[in-house]
Amino acid sequence: MSERPPTRSRVVIDTNVLVYATFVDNEYHYEAYRMLQRRDVAIPYIVLYEYLWVLVRLTGDVDIVMTKLDELSDFPLIHEDLKIMRRGISMLKEDGAPLSLLNDYIILSIAMSEGALATYDKALRRLAAKRQVAVMP
Repeated sequence: MSERPPTRSRVVIDTNVLVYATFVDNEYHYEAYRMLQRRDVAIPYIVLYEYLWVLVRLTGDVDIVMTKLDELSDFPLIHEDLKIMRRGISMLKEDGAPLSLLNDYIILSIAMSEGALATYDKALRRLAAKRQVAVMP
């Protein structure tokens, strides 16, 4: 599948970056927090939904969820359109990947359009490298 160069140059934030930046008791906290301080980051809605679900599971506290939503209000959010989703599904099918990775492929598809991806997920990092998407950290 041939791809056009990214139309923008923003770093797509994956769910694990948000989670690591939220909780200080992990080895990636400061690095993840610094990534979020960049001006060129954006958060896909699919990542926002995953993040909210993780917060609910880990804290069980709606007030924390609301606080975190307020903190994210300054970040640009990316709406995944049907073209992005179709490309993600096509790549998943092309790779013979399990459907359980669908969200990762949609996030990858967004990163291909935006220019870069920030994730700690080793499998997603490999998929991004395979498709020549810049990955950080």
